[in-house]
Amino acid sequence: MSVTNEFDPTVIAPSAWQTAVWEIVGPANGAPLLGALPAPWQGVLDRLRQRYGPTAGAGLALRMGRAFARHALPPLVTETGLHDTDLRFLPWQRKMPEGLTLLSALTSQWFATEIAVQSTPQGVLWQAEQCPFGTGLCTPWIGFLQEALYWLSGGHWFAISSEADHACVFRVPWKSLY
Repeated sequence: MSVTNEFDPTVIAPSAWQTAVWEIVGPANGAPLLGALPAPWQGVLDRLRQRYGPTAGAGLALRMGRAFARHALPPLVTETGLHDTDLRFLPWQRKMPEGLTLLSALTSQWFATEIAVQSTPQGVLWQAEQCPFGTGLCTPWIGFLQEALYWLSGGHWFAISSEADHACVFRVPWKSLY
């Protein structure tokens, strides 16, 4: 399965990101957090940590990642193959890596970074070449993956963890929390 159409990242992703930021912190507080187009997410982690402190900033970034997935994915599921019955009815051990691979192709276009998806005995690794959101632990990716997997799995939550030595490598376990 592959992405069948080219998506214009200057239209879908920035609009969904702006909506996500406004949903989490409000329009008045969100305006200073938005970067310039076409990548309004650039440096958002650093701005959030500076404004709200390291822990609250990371938490807000996680929530923004979830909200971004909620706003960006629904209009695209039919075009990307994420809604195809071929994918939806696969067993989870095949569905998760294939779904994440489709998502990685889409998010690579949005964030202008290479993303690799690799199956391991413990789960799936999501490896972004660089963090488009800023420095340190890339919590918007964790939020994005949590929300995307919630949709892909039919309502299950996953404990996504980052690899200790890489801020943008995330492990998604095969088994959900619930």
